[in-house]
Amino acid sequence: MARGAAYRDETWRLALARDVAALHGAAELLLEEGPAEARYDGHRARAFALAVEGRVGDALEQLNEGATEDWPFPAAYAADVARVRYLAGQYRPALEALRLAVRGADRVDPAVASLVTACVRRDRRLLRHAVAVAFGGGTPWQRMRAAGAVVAAATRGSAG
Repeated sequence: MARGAAYRDETWRLALARDVAALHGAAELLLEEGPAEARYDGHRARAFALAVEGRVGDALEQLNEGATEDWPFPAAYAADVARVRYLAGQYRPALEALRLAVRGADRVDPAVASLVTACVRRDRRLLRHAVAVAFGGGTPWQRMRAAGAVVAAATRGSAG
């Protein structure tokens, strides 16, 4: 599982850097030479590359193609849909997917919570919606911290 998390972290870093060539390369390696459990990660890397290119429909198809009954769990899949939407500049739909990813969760992955904040940095008009998502799941402390980060991001303005 640690290796899978490393793939996921690295492909997300490449996606944020908008390194399409590296994402396609990672996808090929994971799909052709990686272990069987890396299959979803390969499709995920390809989905991120397609999203950066603005091909959201194709990106979402990639996520679907890589999903199995065992992985990803619904919350992780929803978070990846949100990442695809975010990369394509679709911040409101990204927040909708994040709402599904965090709803009722006992704990929320900090990377997912930071994506809520990133959406508000890109579009401050989404503040109210993002605060609702921040309060949607996690420990009470996580909810308060996430909501505070969302409000702080909205008051600082757009990140570019």
